[in-house]
Amino acid sequence: MAALLRTRPGVRGEHFSLHWRVLDGPPGVLFMAIPKRLLARAVDRNAVRRVAREAWRAADVARAPVAALLRMTVLPPARGARHRKALVRAELDEAFRAMSRRLAGR
Repeated sequence: MAALLRTRPGVRGEHFSLHWRVLDGPPGVLFMAIPKRLLARAVDRNAVRRVAREAWRAADVARAPVAALLRMTVLPPARGARHRKALVRAELDEAFRAMSRRLAGR
């Protein structure tokens, strides 16, 4: 995970940055850094992690030989938990799509 932190973000979104490194063989692995200073309540951090895992599986990059680190950099402005989840899911879907396009083009 420390090696992933030393890499430049492959995809940088409004609230997240996504670092990755290609592995020798499948399966892929997703690491997450959701800081307590951004989301103080554990239930909110866990909800973001659940949404991120769903987006990771739905993007079908879990089978790719890649180690990815998802870092939350800015708190998404939300009017509630459902709104935050929708914002997070939309941004992560786009980030994982961009990552899979770049991996396919290498």
